Amino acid sequence: MHPSNTQIGHLIHAANQALPPDYLGAGTRNGAALDVSRYQSGVLVANVGEVAGGPTATSVSYTVQTSPTGTDGWVPLKDMDNADVVLTVTAADTCAEKDFNLQYADVDHSFLRVVEAVTFTAGTSPTVMAGATIVFGGGQRLPL
Repeated sequence: MHPSNTQIGHLIHAANQALPPDYLGAGTRNGAALDVSRYQSGVLVANVGEVAGGPTATSVSYTVQTSPTGTDGWVPLKDMDNADVVLTVTAADTCAEKDFNLQYADVDHSFLRVVEAVTFTAGTSPTVMAGATIVFGGGQRLPL
């Protein structure tokens, strides 16, 4: 077995809770600023659970943003086609992922956050259980 197939811990950093799971009504919430200065890429993983309140449609969108300071100057991270890095989930009990490349971030942007937007169509006070995690790759550290 090649070590890169069985010992990947030094290649990724997975303990990054972009947005903790919560019961959410319609609206937007911003995740915490994460320092990405040591990484080159990542995967946004969204988990959408139960939808309550009987909406006819549900949409939970996650937009990846970068900033030079981690407090202001937030802009959407772009992909190789210059489109915003966005992951949208429209079904309950779904896990979805979106790869992104930090090489497309502005050169002075060392911080990343995830913005979550929840929308519903109809329903009686609808809510959804949702949250997101980020796995960073291309780290600048040696294997243990």
